[in-house]
Amino acid sequence: MKRVVKDLMIDKFVTLHEKDLIYEAVEKIAKNRETMIGCVVDEEKRLKGLITPKDLLRVLEVRGYGTIEHPFSAGPGVLHLLTSEYARDIMCAPVSLRKNDEVHKAIDIMLDEGFYEVPVVDEEGRVIGVINYFDIIISSIDQLKRE
Repeated sequence: MKRVVKDLMIDKFVTLHEKDLIYEAVEKIAKNRETMIGCVVDEEKRLKGLITPKDLLRVLEVRGYGTIEHPFSAGPGVLHLLTSEYARDIMCAPVSLRKNDEVHKAIDIMLDEGFYEVPVVDEEGRVIGVINYFDIIISSIDQLKRE
């Protein structure tokens, strides 16, 4: 039996807007204890980008701690992070799944992109949930025991 994303996704996620100030985005993500990414959406609630823990750490490294330890932060990257004001300035490109996609597609995205969770969108590109690595692992325990 093929497992699909809708069987494992949760309907709780952090919604951010492109014009949210960076500190507002950080607060929203930090207050939420069920997901780790921020889904940046437009006025029609369509997914426009993501803010991942990695994105937040890059901003904090430069702006909060005044350090530049990683190659990304060198050169133009530092200037960009220092002058960024809004969620749209630090978000990465959107990556998403549909609810009827097979779970292995979620695993592929997580491994390829280094994400721990992936947003799930409807036909219009509006976020309806997320699927995370922990739920995939938990749902696989019985299968692993049988093998």
